[in-house]
Amino acid sequence: MTDTALSSAHCLSPSFELKSYHEDTDFLAQGKPEPDIRSQTFIYHLSDQCWWIKVTFTGEFPYNFNKASPTKIRRKRERREGYQEFIQLIDYRSLPLLKDTVTEVLLEEAAPPISKTLTLKYGFEDTKISTFISRLRLTIREDARRVVYPSISRFPSIPPIKTSQLVFEEEVTDGVFRVIDKALGISYILKVVNRPLYQPRDTEVMEKELENLEEFKGVPGIVQAAGLAVSTDPYTTSMKDGQRWVISGVLLEYYGGGSLQNILDEQRMKDLPWERWPIQIGTALHRFHVAKKTHMDLKPSNIVIHGDGNAILIDVSGIGGITHQWLAPEIRNEISPLDLTFHIRQLNDTWALGKLLSLLVSNARDSPFVCTLKNVANDLMADNSQVRLAIPDAICRLESGQ
Repeated sequence: MTDTALSSAHCLSPSFELKSYHEDTDFLAQGKPEPDIRSQTFIYHLSDQCWWIKVTFTGEFPYNFNKASPTKIRRKRERREGYQEFIQLIDYRSLPLLKDTVTEVLLEEAAPPISKTLTLKYGFEDTKISTFISRLRLTIREDARRVVYPSISRFPSIPPIKTSQLVFEEEVTDGVFRVIDKALGISYILKVVNRPLYQPRDTEVMEKELENLEEFKGVPGIVQAAGLAVSTDPYTTSMKDGQRWVISGVLLEYYGGGSLQNILDEQRMKDLPWERWPIQIGTALHRFHVAKKTHMDLKPSNIVIHGDGNAILIDVSGIGGITHQWLAPEIRNEISPLDLTFHIRQLNDTWALGKLLSLLVSNARDSPFVCTLKNVANDLMADNSQVRLAIPDAICRLESGQ
């Protein structure tokens, strides 16, 4: 066979790039030996095309295709490897795969007649596997749990920066990294879309954060966007259709002073210009409320300190996580605090600001300002939410020292 023929044969031979394997873990609590649902995501390379596929199986999965073996409890690695062997026997060229996304192939045992079923690769038609798949109902759909990358066109005011320009320095927390632009030598904080334990709602949170970053562009005391981290769409089936770019994360300005939580833990507050922070944080929060937005997760770890000593409010989506102990008492038993009315959420932010100021009081050095700060904090945290001190009034009292 000539080199050209060998090359053509290689291009036509499909290959698998295995990605994530997942199991429904409910079986552990139920005392079952095997999960009821398992799935494997992979990239299927065929010629010059790449298809993202997720094969999900519901039911009892057999492992004794080629030899008889008693049912036994298997470790996760054994279950994963057995399932991966199975999904690589399927002829995906026979399936109506979806372009530029993740195709989910749903398999479940069903009573005949079955209108759609799988086709196996050549050589496996008359095996136990063939008998098994003939009992499976086949459904093709777009994977609802795929990572959804926001469109660049939605945020035209934030400049795009290719991820290939970035050097990863350290992971600050799950899905959040300190990076350096290797061309400019500038440090940024990168928050990625495809973070560990990604949930589809994470994309909604990212989009809302980007909207708020545009809203508060240039506003002192609120974190600023440095750029959109962009990369080629990983789900692109064929590069012949043109290169598509998606938002893989957001780049934020890097504030080298660390978080307020770090400062409190290390008992460094007394060495810093902390007297500025109550007014700066209160003013930033008030800007949210003027824009008819709320933060809903004000706490020390969401305040960072600029190199010049000023306080900066971060995590500005307003719909991300909430921290139970930083919720106002009247909403702690609410199932969905983020769905409450603007007025109630605003009162929650007010109470959280009071708690934050109270925490500063407990860590502050002796200062005439401490007495004012304590009184303002108490009034912001009034038990009756309707008589809580309004944030603009709190700022005035802090500025006047009353």
